[in-house]
Amino acid sequence: MYCVIVGCGMVGSRVATMLTRNGDSVAVVDQKSGAFNKLPSEFDGITVHGCGFDESILKRAGIDQADVFAALTENDNVNIIASAVAKTIFKVKRVITRVYNPDREKTFRVLGLEIVSPTILSAEQVYSRFIMGENSANLYINQDFEIMEHVYEPIGKGETVGDLEDNNDLRIIAIIRKHKMALAKNNYKLIKGDRIITAINIHSIHTSSRVFGTDKGV
Repeated sequence: MYCVIVGCGMVGSRVATMLTRNGDSVAVVDQKSGAFNKLPSEFDGITVHGCGFDESILKRAGIDQADVFAALTENDNVNIIASAVAKTIFKVKRVITRVYNPDREKTFRVLGLEIVSPTILSAEQVYSRFIMGENSANLYINQDFEIMEHVYEPIGKGETVGDLEDNNDLRIIAIIRKHKMALAKNNYKLIKGDRIITAINIHSIHTSSRVFGTDKGV
């Protein structure tokens, strides 16, 4: 997966580091060259100094090949402009946008952007959004665990809740099928399209995500 991140602050640098550790390709853009000092020495992506909504800067970051774009600066105006450029001009399939002002969320969503809130935990929230994809919703998150709802994609025949939980650092809490919710039981058989509410260990989410068929890219 190729990712372009605008904003190398506390959140952007952490997300970029998590993604490179997971083996993804990452380009980080920031107007302040000193911001890249937040990246650890192990970071093996690329850094681009410049404006996050400048088309020439974004091209240098490789946006033409981006699977996912994230605007994670501390400025809502920069985030919405950069996201709009990525979505409308470069046709990036998935665009994740950090929003400080909740009154602006509706505007962001109308543009087809995925929204994350500016909490100290948003690095983990953004990272899980990169890994789990757009068909997921964050219900709760802390430094170690996330509770999320997402669409089940079969990776085998006749899978049960127990099959998915075995050897994965997750617990399935409930299943939603045809608008009805049922508490998950070990022998409950899953079908394509079920919405699963799951508690997942943040630190092993890239491994657990394979259970839901999301390891093949965006």
